[in-house]
Amino acid sequence: MGKKVKVVFDTNVWISIFMEKMLRDEFSRVKTDLTVYISKDIGLEISKVLQYPQVAKILKKIGMSENDVLRILANNSNKIETKLKLHVINEDTEDNKILECALAAGADFIVSGDRHLLAIGKFRKTRILTPREFFDSLT
Repeated sequence: MGKKVKVVFDTNVWISIFMEKMLRDEFSRVKTDLTVYISKDIGLEISKVLQYPQVAKILKKIGMSENDVLRILANNSNKIETKLKLHVINEDTEDNKILECALAAGADFIVSGDRHLLAIGKFRKTRILTPREFFDSLT
């Protein structure tokens, strides 16, 4: 692959990458072809989700801590400062942080399992795909 693909993963995708072996393997296979972006707001949301009892329990079961996840996240993504506050998704306004990050990064893709984001399909020049669609598109 020539130019690296610019991508923003939604919080639900990051959590799934850490908790599901199949998705983790897919990410490991293609990560050198990607430039992954994350904003402060997405990082804060991930930190919050990692403390949910059911998530913490699964991470403990696979031998990972919250700090392990945050370190891996930092090593596999580029922090970007968002400049605009968007109001595109009204049903779940928290989803707008994903669009804000993608806009700031000039991302080619947003990868999400969130129905509000997926319903948009495309935001400006950024395609919005499920993890399966995204990883399949890279093969």
